[in-house]
Amino acid sequence: MKFKYKLFSLFSRFIPNSVRACLRSAISFEDYDQRRRIEANPFSGNKQEDFAGSKFCFGIVEDKMQYHKYYIAACRELNLSYRVLSILDSDWVREFSNCGCDAFLVWPTIMPTSLKEAFDYRLYILEKEMGKMVFPSWKECWLTEHKPRLRDWLEANSIPHPKTWVFYNKNEALKFAEISEFPVVVKTATGAAASGVSVVQNKFELIKIIKLAFGRGLRPRSYPPNDRQRGFIYIQKYYPNVKEWRMVRVGGSFFGYRKESGNNGINSGSKAWSWLKPKQELLDLTRKITQVGNFDSMDVDIFVTEQGDILVNECQTVFGCTTPATQMKVDGKPARYTYQNGSWVLEEGDFCRNHMCNLRVKHLAEFLQENAKSVKTN
Repeated sequence: MKFKYKLFSLFSRFIPNSVRACLRSAISFEDYDQRRRIEANPFSGNKQEDFAGSKFCFGIVEDKMQYHKYYIAACRELNLSYRVLSILDSDWVREFSNCGCDAFLVWPTIMPTSLKEAFDYRLYILEKEMGKMVFPSWKECWLTEHKPRLRDWLEANSIPHPKTWVFYNKNEALKFAEISEFPVVVKTATGAAASGVSVVQNKFELIKIIKLAFGRGLRPRSYPPNDRQRGFIYIQKYYPNVKEWRMVRVGGSFFGYRKESGNNGINSGSKAWSWLKPKQELLDLTRKITQVGNFDSMDVDIFVTEQGDILVNECQTVFGCTTPATQMKVDGKPARYTYQNGSWVLEEGDFCRNHMCNLRVKHLAEFLQENAKSVKTN
C-alpha cells in the first residue's frame, strides 16, 4: 500500500485536472488524500506539549483534513500547553473527560458528510451535556458548511440574505421550476470553494437537477463518489454583478476585503480579491450578526447588489487563509479594526498568523483568564 501511494504521488502531478475530476467522480481517493494531508502536517504524531509557565492546557480536536495543525502551531508559538484529541474515537467521552484540558479548540471536519454529522452532534454533547468550553462554539460549527441551516437561522433572526428556497418535497420543487425566473443558483448543503454551486439557466436544466437531488443525489465536486446529498434541493435567486465582501470577526478584531469573480462568474473559490477598505455599514452588519449569534469566530460573506442592497450570503466559523494569507490590508499594510467607544479604530499589524489561529487562541486564553479573575472576585 505504501509503495502504491508513493507511485501514485509521483505520477499524479502529470495528470491533467480534467482527468483528475473524472477519476474522482468514479473512484474514492479518501485514503490517498488522508495520507497526503498527514504527511503534509509538520506536527503529525505530535499529540501533546507542555510549556513551563503555561496558564492553561488546551485540547485541540483533531480534524481529518489536518487543519488542526494551525492550532498546534499557534499554541507552540504562544507557549501554551496542549493535547490533541480525536472526537471520532468510540470512547471519546472518557478521553475528553479525563484529559485535564481547560478548553477545547476546534477546526470542524466538514467532509465527508458522515464526519460532518459526527462533529456536529458530538460537539453539542461536549459543550451542552458535558459542560466543556468549546471554541469556536458548537453553534458556530453547526452552522458552518450547512447552507439550509444558515438560511433558516438568518430568516429567524431577520438578517437580510439572498432570496432562497429549500424544498424537501419533490413535487413542490418541480412546481417551483415551472414558475421560476431564470437564471437561479443551485447549491449543495455543504461544499467549500463553490464545489457544490451551479448557475442554472432554464427550467429544463433545473428539473433535471431536482430529479437527481431526489433520486441519486447531488455530489459536491471534492466529495467521494458515494457521498451524495439527497432528499432536498437548495435554490437561490441569482443576483447579477454583485460585489462580494469577506468580513471576519475573531474576538474583538474585525477584517474585510472584496472578493472578485473567477472565469465562471462566481466569487467563491475564485482566489481573486481587492484590498479595498470595507465601509462602515459592512463592519456594522458583521458586528450585529456576531452579537446576535454570540459568535466569536466567524466569517460573514456579504453581497452588495446593483441596487445597493446588502445581503448575507454565507457564514463560516473557520476558513483557509492561504489566498489571501491576511484578511485585510489598508494602504498596502496588514491591519484590523476594533470597535471602541462607539466608533471603529484601525490598527496596523500582523493578526492572521496560522490561518488566524494565533488570534483565536489568544482570545480564548484572555477569556479564560478574565473568567478566572471574575470567579476569584466573587
